[in-house]
Amino acid sequence: MFKYLKYFLIFLFLYGCGYTPIYKVNQKINFGLDIIVFSGDKKIGRKIEKNLKKFKNNETKNIFDANFVVSKTREVVTKDKKGDPSSFKLIIEVKLNLINKTNKKTLEKNFIRESTFDSMDNKFELNQYTNNIEKNIIFNILEDINIFFNIVENDL
Repeated sequence: MFKYLKYFLIFLFLYGCGYTPIYKVNQKINFGLDIIVFSGDKKIGRKIEKNLKKFKNNETKNIFDANFVVSKTREVVTKDKKGDPSSFKLIIEVKLNLINKTNKKTLEKNFIRESTFDSMDNKFELNQYTNNIEKNIIFNILEDINIFFNIVENDL
């Protein structure tokens, strides 16, 4: 009985305080993106562009053009006695530039994420593992971009 009461009180508290999820897709947004242009790494750029298409809304008064540059670097952090790499660092950087179409005001933000991982004997598994880490980093950067857009929306 107390278990259900506890859940009910938590639900009542969250409902009463006006809680709304940050990543809710069908939120009413106060700005829109018109032109989305990217340069740099094409694979990562296409994933980010696909995510930004949900902000294409020309019915608002605040319309921005989005330009972003993507760079990906994979560095060797440590080597073993033979000189073979034993650990790597994957760094993904996204430089986002928003230009307001009405007053030409520019907003710039850099998103940098990195991850360090150990090498593997099997190169195929290492490549798969690197791709998995890359997907996770891209997901984290997309979360950061969504949070940045929510901040921009609140400042307008």
